[in-house]
Amino acid sequence: MNEDTILHFYRILENSLLESDISKINEKDIDAWSQSFKKVVRESREKSGKGVFVPFLMWKLGEISLVEASKYLVNRKQDDCRVSYDHNNVEYILWVMALMFMSWSVTNLKRKTENGHCQNIDHPHGDTNPRLCKEGTIFHQELYNECVKTFKDLLIHSDAQHH
Repeated sequence: MNEDTILHFYRILENSLLESDISKINEKDIDAWSQSFKKVVRESREKSGKGVFVPFLMWKLGEISLVEASKYLVNRKQDDCRVSYDHNNVEYILWVMALMFMSWSVTNLKRKTENGHCQNIDHPHGDTNPRLCKEGTIFHQELYNECVKTFKDLLIHSDAQHH
């Protein structure tokens, strides 16, 4: 994957995270969902509805993944085994979701490392943006390194299974 593709998948997830704030959901928009789901939405709203509403996010990403899989992944077919894969298969949908989550994690943590992300405005940087906080940079660099290491470890593990 080149940097443009990584940024593309980053933006998809970033926009989905922003749009998945429970406070922005209208009751009429979710009529197709079950009554129990509506109850969860109501209860979440009563508790101020802050943060990302994960089921809504996943539902949106599921729809987006179909489109992205048809754009980025090649349809495959093996007639003799009677198997085929395209954007409708779970494997392709989850593959694209994994690309979105990995792209977002790497890009977001890298940006926070570069910006010295810090929420403490009592630090010398005050309320400036970017904060360029030394401690924030170190904290996010460690988190970034650990995140990237888990992705690399997964690839090493998967390669080891085939040899």
